[in-house]
Amino acid sequence: RCLVWNRTESKAREHAAEHGSLAVEALDRMAPAEVLVMCLPTSAEDALVAERLAPHLARGACLVSCTSGEPAATRQLAESLHSRFGVHFVDCPVSGGPRGASAGTLTCMLGANEDSAAERVRPVVQAFAKKVVRCGPAGAGHAVKAINNAMNCAHLLVGAEGLLALQHMGVDPEVALDAINGSSGRSLQTQERLPQEVLTRRFAYGFKLPLMAKDCRIAAGVVADGLPGATSLLSSAAATVQQALAEEPEDADYTRAVCVIERKVGSELRPGAAIAAGEAPEDGAPASKRSRSATSAYRIEPARRFPSEALAVAKVGFGRQPPPWPTCARLLATATPSDRGRSRALGARRLSRECGVAAVPA
Repeated sequence: RCLVWNRTESKAREHAAEHGSLAVEALDRMAPAEVLVMCLPTSAEDALVAERLAPHLARGACLVSCTSGEPAATRQLAESLHSRFGVHFVDCPVSGGPRGASAGTLTCMLGANEDSAAERVRPVVQAFAKKVVRCGPAGAGHAVKAINNAMNCAHLLVGAEGLLALQHMGVDPEVALDAINGSSGRSLQTQERLPQEVLTRRFAYGFKLPLMAKDCRIAAGVVADGLPGATSLLSSAAATVQQALAEEPEDADYTRAVCVIERKVGSELRPGAAIAAGEAPEDGAPASKRSRSATSAYRIEPARRFPSEALAVAKVGFGRQPPPWPTCARLLATATPSDRGRSRALGARRLSRECGVAAVPA
């Protein structure tokens, strides 16, 4: 029978009620288990729980860490637990996201110092994973997972940068992705994350930015150790993710890392958002008659702020046709209370449509 323990006892009881497992209140009650699977935030928690568990386990027992951990810390912990207690510590980080976890189709990256330990835990891991890859000794799984996630972010950021450049040239990002996803430049990020999370402005894939930033920091360390002194593209992507962590809300989705690039260029990726290079509306043309696509790509200039609104108004890159500030002020002043509460939607639609400006949170 499966035993389950959680630092929050109620979660263990919920698991037992839903899945028929046996909830235990104290870690030493896990002593009969031969294979124990942990999924904790960092290597620090791994070490804390492992040190409490190991004295109660039989020699030959296997502790499996699904944490995205530090390879060096994992190697040290594996050696320490085995020398003192005869317990195997196996790193087994996972990839596949929330959907893969729910469907049992995750990929696991296994690191184990002994073949016998790797084979002993494999049947247990296959209960929630579709693919299990033995990557090497202890720490290898955590290293591969960190590099995988840094590559994930690098693909996302490179894709966003390319689409922003194309959008500025007059290419609809959706159209560009349609072409790219049938070509050699495609990736999971162009096929799923960019169209589903970024272009929609949903940013809700389900993997939090702080966790991704941790993985990217680990990956940068792996690169620095393996390629000392080299110019690192992965480390550059990791640095952008760290900047996003400093600028975005604490609970932000990792896909919001693209917002760092958007803020630098003063434009957001949106379907249908394109402006041809050098394009400007006809002299004297009413703002409401301007092309809707031409109002979407803009550069942030020193913004005028309206104290009564939580908005800042930024000029659109219309060359010799700047937006009429009095009209902007009038629209903001006459906005209904419900409009004022929807600053992002108001800026993206009403102001852009009616007077050629974009509104962003002040």
